[in-house]
Amino acid sequence: MYRQGFTLIELLVVIAIIGILASVVMASLNSARVKSRDARRMADMGQIRNALEMYSLDNGHYPIMATGWTSFDSPAYSNNAITNPSAANLATALAPYLPAGMKDPIGGTSDAGYLYRSESTSSGASYCILIYRTPENMKDFPSHMIPMGRCVAISNGQCSGINAIYYGNGPFATGC
Repeated sequence: MYRQGFTLIELLVVIAIIGILASVVMASLNSARVKSRDARRMADMGQIRNALEMYSLDNGHYPIMATGWTSFDSPAYSNNAITNPSAANLATALAPYLPAGMKDPIGGTSDAGYLYRSESTSSGASYCILIYRTPENMKDFPSHMIPMGRCVAISNGQCSGINAIYYGNGPFATGC
């Protein structure tokens, strides 16, 4: 007796194996995407730091913002003490030093993204840059860039509080 096809059980086993392999591939692709976006965030932070240093060399101080945190992403954010009356001024001040459209790889949402704060509204002697609520795996970042008060414990790449990465100088050197 000759068989002319596959049994239903054989087909189901093959489909199950293909499904398992596809889910493993998708999980590893997602992990690579997260690492890629976090690497972009680190590179962007480096570009912002360089732009601020070049601005300081040209002007004798860092950009002075009127109040609180200023977003690189959009002047529309206003939640959680992130005020942006000076966002357009910051974009204009850093335009010669930064590529246009500097924003988080997955796009800023309300109360998240790349933020800047100057030490005071008069001297501009120091600054803080904060990547706020968008880092996806905190283990991708150096531990000295994780603010102690904002990220208490890291579990599975997530803070128990809010995911945030900072870089600051002067009084901000220990966190923003």
